[in-house]
Amino acid sequence: MYNHIYNIDSRKISETLEQDIQIQTTITSPPYFDMKDYGVEGQVGYGQKYTDYLDDLKSIFEQVYHYTKEDGTLWIIIDTFKRNNAIVPLPFDLAAKIQQVGWLLQDIIIWKKDKTVPWSNNGFTQRKFEYILLFSKTPRYKNNKDCVRVYDTRQLKKWWVKYPERYNPKGKALDEIWEYPIPVQGSWGNKYIRHFCPLPKDMVSNMIQISTDERDVVFDPFAGTGTVLSQSAYMNRKYLGFELNPSYIKQFEAYLSDSLEDGRRDYEKMLENQGQAVFEDTILNLRALKFGRLLVKKLQDETNIQIKVFVERLSVNSERQSVKYTFYGVSKDISWPIIANAINEAPLSKFEIIPIFDYADSYNDDSDLYFYSITNSYSYLRNVSLNDSKVKVVSSIKVDFKESDYE
Repeated sequence: MYNHIYNIDSRKISETLEQDIQIQTTITSPPYFDMKDYGVEGQVGYGQKYTDYLDDLKSIFEQVYHYTKEDGTLWIIIDTFKRNNAIVPLPFDLAAKIQQVGWLLQDIIIWKKDKTVPWSNNGFTQRKFEYILLFSKTPRYKNNKDCVRVYDTRQLKKWWVKYPERYNPKGKALDEIWEYPIPVQGSWGNKYIRHFCPLPKDMVSNMIQISTDERDVVFDPFAGTGTVLSQSAYMNRKYLGFELNPSYIKQFEAYLSDSLEDGRRDYEKMLENQGQAVFEDTILNLRALKFGRLLVKKLQDETNIQIKVFVERLSVNSERQSVKYTFYGVSKDISWPIIANAINEAPLSKFEIIPIFDYADSYNDDSDLYFYSITNSYSYLRNVSLNDSKVKVVSSIKVDFKESDYE
């Protein structure tokens, strides 16, 4: 039933697939209207009138809609083109068409790449992007967005260090411009599959990660040489595809056979990557320390009392962490009214911290502790002791960042 590519016209989806098929997401790049002959009689796009082409795509995606799960999605990679000295807005014409059958347009993403098809003749700019349209079947759709957040600190500016409360601990959300070059002809050696417009496998991997879990079904009604299907196989998803050109199917089968082991290994390495967990822990550390530092500053500003705070992370639950703050040098009677107001207002209310407060007269053991000043809780102080007047935040948490490293 699954893991199969049909050498059948995608206009016959309903005549081909069994009724109990459950598609989680469809990822596809339809033919470029009449810009390219894919070598099959009666194909969608080439040789058609524009209105007939749009009607056929509407019919195809209506059939896909029928087989899609209630929380399923549809990704369409598509471009504008030029006719009679004017641009034809194909992505938006198609979006309007298929919304008539129930698809809900959720996102418009720009895919920036080195070159695109078709080229805009007689224009003053060179085509460098295509559109990715994301539709859902219902308003409540599967969206594993945390799996693809940007957590590589080399791609983030210094603000994540100074303002950790502004960043999701899982990383920065993807923006609406994705930059993936088209695979270069021959760059994959004997395993490379030749196709008019091959999709970057990393971009397809992102779409699969966002929209599916393992064992879900991924569908491509215009499979070509099978980038979507092969990437689905690597990632332990079931796949289904339709493709009219039998030579493309043979290329896909040969490519998948040759690359499956390596593809699965790459996927396992991706899952084992601990970078996101490290980033999450770092953001939570920075938040815990900064929260304490801002409280000390608030108390000192309003009482003129020299105060220190000991910071101890206790637990994390659904991105909210419990942190214990033990104050030295100030009583509860004096500090609590100030603290109660501060933690319920911005910026402290934005930290997603459940604070627990305590008070102590002294803290003598300064071994394995790190000290921070009233102005900086992302780089610990060197060559100071617990009793130093510069020390305002004390913790076993160690962070040490330079803003200049993340310009």
